[in-house]
Amino acid sequence: MSSFSFSHFSSFHLCILFVLVLFHSCLSNQNFDDVLCIKEEKQALLEFKRHIIDEGDRLSSWVDEKNDCCKWARIVCDNMTGHVHQIHLRALDGHLPDIDFDTSKEFEEASKQQLKGELSPSLLDLKQLKHLELSCNDFGLTQVPEFIGSLGNLRYLNLSSSNFSGLIPPQLGNLSQLHTLCLGGFKMIVEWLSNLRLLRHLDMSTVDLSKATDWFQVINTLPSLTKLHLKNSNLLDSHPHIPTLNITSLTLLDLSVNPFTNSLVPRWIFSITSLVSLDLSYCDFNGLIPRSSAHSFHNLTSLKWLHVAGNTFMNSSLVWKELSSGIGSNLSSLDISQCDISSTTLDSLHILPKSLGNFCNLRDIDLSYNNFHNISLTSLFESFLECKSPRLESLSLVRSGLSGHLLNQLGQLMHMKHLDLHLNLISEGIVFWQSRRTSSSNVRAPEAKREIGDRILLKLSMALNIEASVIWTISDDLRVCIL
Repeated sequence: MSSFSFSHFSSFHLCILFVLVLFHSCLSNQNFDDVLCIKEEKQALLEFKRHIIDEGDRLSSWVDEKNDCCKWARIVCDNMTGHVHQIHLRALDGHLPDIDFDTSKEFEEASKQQLKGELSPSLLDLKQLKHLELSCNDFGLTQVPEFIGSLGNLRYLNLSSSNFSGLIPPQLGNLSQLHTLCLGGFKMIVEWLSNLRLLRHLDMSTVDLSKATDWFQVINTLPSLTKLHLKNSNLLDSHPHIPTLNITSLTLLDLSVNPFTNSLVPRWIFSITSLVSLDLSYCDFNGLIPRSSAHSFHNLTSLKWLHVAGNTFMNSSLVWKELSSGIGSNLSSLDISQCDISSTTLDSLHILPKSLGNFCNLRDIDLSYNNFHNISLTSLFESFLECKSPRLESLSLVRSGLSGHLLNQLGQLMHMKHLDLHLNLISEGIVFWQSRRTSSSNVRAPEAKREIGDRILLKLSMALNIEASVIWTISDDLRVCIL
């Protein structure tokens, strides 16, 4: 009896406790929902808007009549204190000149999404602002205001591609809490970067660093850095004197499209063993990579993404052997287009196709604009098929001097979606690919969608091959558009 009473008593109190917890939770949520933004911060945002030209009405919800600025578009507040924490005002997905618009009307509509005008110092009243995103707008060649360096709580700042001009103010070096800094299209002196000791992601692509001879020494003072973008930054010196390398936590390094004066790949790169992504495209590196294991690709065991297009150092069989026998099995993306690789410069005629059999985790590879006149398309496919489970999704072989013809072995590449064979010597080929699934997508020839077995090849391009003949079967429901 006493046991029953104790059990009944315990269950009763557990039910009461559950109801109290549920009530407290609902009350707490209600309180969070009722938290309004700080009045002074609301006025600061309205003052910011008054200095902005907003042709696309992106700030239409920013009006005085709506009391809670935390519910305005592109604003994120702390739901306990009501302080504004984040402002998201990125205009476009990409830099305006790089976006492909079909009509002038589309271009005009996209331009309207760009904020214009000037930045108001009223932002200083946002005491808890941590995230400021202003990229891809048009601030009319005005200078970045110095007051941004006083937003001391910022963790994230993006000013890229927003048509600012002049030097970046050194006051940005006061933002010691920054984790991410994205700049673009500026001229700058980099010394102040050394103050940003917590910086993890730095993007200075298209920033003119031609006068910054100490660029690497400064960046080497940022021990927390994991991602570094310096694409097209007019860098000249790739071999700075550094007694100790401190940026050993880098996982991403982009040095592409820089006119380095030294022809050798910098040795310090091979000491960053944490690298997952490396882009050295179009740096005109042409010297041999040292055979020392401490200064070679063999040391980059974490690398999965390697793009070295436009560098002729890749035409060495030594480099190929090092890649294929070392890190090749880890790579998922490899771009060696325009590297002047040819069958005659390799020590062995068949070293290229044979070595590709070691890249079994590749999802995309670009071999375009090389010289493979003595290599057949068949041998390339056979090399990829040496892998037990080839994962290849995209293969580009534009103007590579390939001969031969497509075989049904293409159907064995189970994940293939994109195959580009433009401008080759594929003179014959009869391929029967039996379709077993329908698709409502347009099929375009020579850039077309083909179905292979019960899969779909999203793009096959064979334009300007010699007498290329491809026969395929398609389902009755597939609409064909021959252009």
